[in-house]
Amino acid sequence: MANNIAFQPMGKTVKVVANGAANTESNVFTISATSPVNQYYLSNDSIDKFAYVWISASNTFNVALPDLVPSYVVAVPPYAYFTITGPQVSQSANVYARVIGDSANSAVYVTPGEGL
Repeated sequence: MANNIAFQPMGKTVKVVANGAANTESNVFTISATSPVNQYYLSNDSIDKFAYVWISASNTFNVALPDLVPSYVVAVPPYAYFTITGPQVSQSANVYARVIGDSANSAVYVTPGEGL
């Protein structure tokens, strides 16, 4: 359940990286949490490039840049950070993330937790 409080990490941060050229999607990264949560703190440390992340309960999915085809990605602007709500993660249920970006080696840091 989403909480209207300051963000509290409740799992380890995962750096989801699209290794290689621009417009290349990453491998699937696994995210877990120490207790059931469904919010994720996202951050992009790029100086000038967007990164796009998709968090899914399934480990089989593809990401695409939304200007090429409609996509379920969340756009993370350069030097941006914010919290989104997504599928629930816990010690017994992982979620999965992929990223695609405007530049080579685009990355998004994903931390499961609760709060704004």
